[in-house]
Amino acid sequence: MTAPRVRQSGRSQFADALVILVLLFVTMFVTTWIVESTADDGGAGVTNGKSIEQLPISPAEREQYQSMVDEGMVDEETAGQQVADNAPASDKYPINPWVLLGTALLLVGYLGFVYRMSFKEYRDVIEEKFGRKDVQS
Repeated sequence: MTAPRVRQSGRSQFADALVILVLLFVTMFVTTWIVESTADDGGAGVTNGKSIEQLPISPAEREQYQSMVDEGMVDEETAGQQVADNAPASDKYPINPWVLLGTALLLVGYLGFVYRMSFKEYRDVIEEKFGRKDVQS
């Protein structure tokens, strides 16, 4: 006895795709909103109002920023902000061990679920194509 074939209609496939797309955008929006709302000034006060010559950068970087300012690509305030954003800091990429552990557990759980469901479907497909494997003794 083979399992009945279940076909998903185009309408429900579209609904599934739409739900996944909405969840993706919600996730991206929430992540961006959380990151932006918790971000500090990133050390911008260190370089605001300084000219290119006063920024704590190498002579080659200074020359490149000056040429970008001369060509109208950036202004001095933007160059100062970029230097401040790229300045090394001990708290630049903080990692919370509990959040990291939670993420790892969530990923392991999700991948285990996907593996289990995929293996079940794989067995169903094999059984449908080739019949049930009978063990003879």
